[in-house]
Amino acid sequence: MKRVVLLVLLALLPAAASAAGEAKPLIDASSFDAWTVEGQSKASFRLEGDVVIGQPVGHEPKNSFLCSPRSYADFELAFAFRISPRTLNSGVQVRSHVRDDDIVAGPQLEMAVAAPGELGFARRWLFPLLVRLTDNPWRPRYWPSGGIYGESLSMGWIYPGAAGGDADAFAEQGERLTRQDDWNDLRIVARGKRMQTWLNGEARADFEYAELPDEGRICLQVHGGSYADPSAYRVEWRALSIREY
Repeated sequence: MKRVVLLVLLALLPAAASAAGEAKPLIDASSFDAWTVEGQSKASFRLEGDVVIGQPVGHEPKNSFLCSPRSYADFELAFAFRISPRTLNSGVQVRSHVRDDDIVAGPQLEMAVAAPGELGFARRWLFPLLVRLTDNPWRPRYWPSGGIYGESLSMGWIYPGAAGGDADAFAEQGERLTRQDDWNDLRIVARGKRMQTWLNGEARADFEYAELPDEGRICLQVHGGSYADPSAYRVEWRALSIREY
């Protein structure tokens, strides 16, 4: 009887392993043209090898996104990113939707490398002071890579934020892990209402939040703004891969 049970378990192992699917490129030369630029402003996105390069165009004031042609529900997404100059920040939205007003809304995996002292006076001191006085959930976070922000959602920061987490401890860990002038590795696992993230191999966020959407598109963000020289600003995502569960 024990032998029969063991044989049955061994027979099920390949099926269980394949159920999660294999990691595969999220975007490559064969699929790049199917991705669409969404948002209230437009940016430039191009693919060079396995690197997606996003840059602002002109003086577009709103954020722009390169969005997947289909939706994803439960998955593991991994990639490396690099940002120049360091004061620029970006992110990858997951389970996101394009609203009727062209705003791309959803949980955003944050990407940022600037030290607080490198930010301008308003971003470093004035904005945080104003939002803290009003307990605003959209207040800036420092060293936030691996955090989850509710882009155009009602709750602002999800983690650290509405779903828990110590913002100060999160910032201290982020400062230690962030490679300011090199590639940084990010990974996110989304299963049901739980999300987990890793930055350069170390766990960052791990939470469950009932208001997380169940599925949606994956979108790469380029921040809008009045840039003196838009060509000097760029966000790079390398080796984007996904495994669906």
